[in-house]
Amino acid sequence: MLYWKDMSKVAEKKPQEKNENLENNPKDEVVQNIFQIAIDGPSASGKGTKARLLARRLGLLCLDTGALYRGITIHLMETGIDITDEGAVEKSLKEMKLTVNLAEGDTHIYLGKKDVTSRLHDVDTCSNVYTVAQLPKVREHVRRIQHDTAKDRPVIVEGRDITSVVFPDALFKFYITASLSERARRRYEQEVAKGNQKITLAHVQNMLYERDKADMERPESPLVKVKDAIVVDCTTKNPFEVVGMMEKIISRTLV
Repeated sequence: MLYWKDMSKVAEKKPQEKNENLENNPKDEVVQNIFQIAIDGPSASGKGTKARLLARRLGLLCLDTGALYRGITIHLMETGIDITDEGAVEKSLKEMKLTVNLAEGDTHIYLGKKDVTSRLHDVDTCSNVYTVAQLPKVREHVRRIQHDTAKDRPVIVEGRDITSVVFPDALFKFYITASLSERARRRYEQEVAKGNQKITLAHVQNMLYERDKADMERPESPLVKVKDAIVVDCTTKNPFEVVGMMEKIISRTLV
């Protein structure tokens, strides 16, 4: 189900000038303007998949916020920093050489000249990233990267505080969600496909419930539904249906 949350406000943010030299093609017009498409949502809602698909459909770049936190986590582990020592983490952030390469809807993370993208979902990274992502100085550092990435080009950014904190004035704001049971089913099937035969659906559902609670109740940049976001419930919809709806909303505003 698609909920329309005050689309008049979205329309008011429509780019002011139209390039007369462009053909009458919404996709051509999209890339000529600097704006953000902000996407938030709970874990396992599929927001990352939909953000990448939307980016490819519109010919835009897509920044996966989770990849930034995971890249920082890998840096801290490699340098032997105690991730509970905020002072040490802050100092290490100043020395870190993390760069982002966006291509074809994907986010690639480099530490120095080394591409660490393949390690973003390693067990050790996953075990530590939540702790790292709660640190205010880390979140502040990530916001700087996000703003720098989007300062001179249109970009899709997905995460958990994009519509509320990172880009509160984004031209488009979406909140992607699905029922807890459906999100648990999807995540469970992903784990089984990876060869994890010991995991149970009940365990996955409980894990997601606790993650939702932690994300929504954390003091620093909690997950919220901002009042002017378009809420998309994809419980019964596949990614292509959802992305098709999102593309129609965006094209309708940009025409």
